[in-house]
Amino acid sequence: MELQHIKDNVYYLRGVINIGVVVGEEKQAILIDSGLGDRSGRRILHALEAAGLRPVAVLNTHCHGDHSGGNAYLVEQAGVKVYAPLYDAVVLRQPVWSTLCLFAGADPINELAIPRFAMRPSPVDVIVAEGELTVAGVTIEAVALPGHTGTHTGYIVSGVFFLGDALCSEQELENAGIPYGYSVTMRLNTLQKLCNYNCDYYLLAHGDLRRDVGDLIEMNRRRVEETLAFIVDYLSRQPAEASDVMAAVCEHFGLQLRKVQGFFLLHPTIYSHLSHLHNRGEIAFKIEGNRLLWYA
Repeated sequence: MELQHIKDNVYYLRGVINIGVVVGEEKQAILIDSGLGDRSGRRILHALEAAGLRPVAVLNTHCHGDHSGGNAYLVEQAGVKVYAPLYDAVVLRQPVWSTLCLFAGADPINELAIPRFAMRPSPVDVIVAEGELTVAGVTIEAVALPGHTGTHTGYIVSGVFFLGDALCSEQELENAGIPYGYSVTMRLNTLQKLCNYNCDYYLLAHGDLRRDVGDLIEMNRRRVEETLAFIVDYLSRQPAEASDVMAAVCEHFGLQLRKVQGFFLLHPTIYSHLSHLHNRGEIAFKIEGNRLLWYA
């Protein structure tokens, strides 16, 4: 990892998951997310030490292990304070909730106990709410961007917007087809909210640094709307179980689920689409032959 300058006191460590770095008073460093596992934590510490910086805080955008997996190592080795939004803080403290939720609330299969879903537990020192907070003498604006998780949060510092997973890159949309999401309703509201910001730079967690994200916001919105429209059309032709809807959506987008982890990421995402459509009155359900059937 090498420190990449964005502007003023704002940097990032470029990687598969981009890590934000904000330099505060007395060479103190504030991290935005911590990457995947202890290895990421070690690499972050080495990069900061090489730049003469001392980490004092991690501001998590959300609880997923590829964004918070380095927390425990950084707490143990550097004594950093952890900041996280409310619902996500629960999972950081007790990661079992992550795999439990993916497995429909039941004791999860061992295959879900991977670092991306089940990171080492992390303390949370400060619960982040929308608004300004001050860390190491730096004023940071926390922006609620729910949808990917229930309290997913972005951070703005000196005109740089750290988006976390609020926006998918073009490559992510191509590869995943339908990105994981806790709430489609929240996601659409967040996409609309992002249109109101005019920052100098935007950093995608899984992507690159950009000066403008207007086209990307629209691309993300279109993918959600296309998926919703497909589901309504599919259910207008026959009632179907959620698993049938999922198989049809995969065929529509040309997706091949080869790993069980991918299956259990898409499974709740399909339910978030069904929930959105049902709560808007576009689809309904019935129990027939001991099966829950959805229909338009």
